Amino acid sequence: MKAITYIISNPVDVSDIVSLILDYITLGHCVCEDVMFEIKVILNELIVNAVQHGNKCNEYKHTYVTFKIIDNFLYVSVMDEGSGFNPAKTALINKNLDCVNNLYCDHGRGLVIVRQLCDKIKFNKCGNKVSIIKNLDVQQPKDV
Repeated sequence: MKAITYIISNPVDVSDIVSLILDYITLGHCVCEDVMFEIKVILNELIVNAVQHGNKCNEYKHTYVTFKIIDNFLYVSVMDEGSGFNPAKTALINKNLDCVNNLYCDHGRGLVIVRQLCDKIKFNKCGNKVSIIKNLDVQQPKDV
């Protein structure tokens, strides 16, 4: 599959882009509802972060959402035109949501949630682009 890129300048368009990506995934792949829900959460969190925090809801700045599927893995990158942030700070945050709640109050949980739902997450050096990999297969728990 060739990569597809959507460009968002209006925050209102986020849900439409997420729906388009989800529709594309379900057309070509048999993915369970739980995984589709996780993908929806991942896309919403990453795109909203880029639009709100990266671009500061500036309609003259764009958010670029690129995705492709290879061998049942979803690859997504979201890049904004903001100045970025220090991704190392998110690596220091304990994955415990109570800790994040105490540190950030009304924000900061999105990336913690995304980290839990993805197989891999990576930021570019300046922190205005995030890339994730998500396995589209359901991981069955192993019998002990």
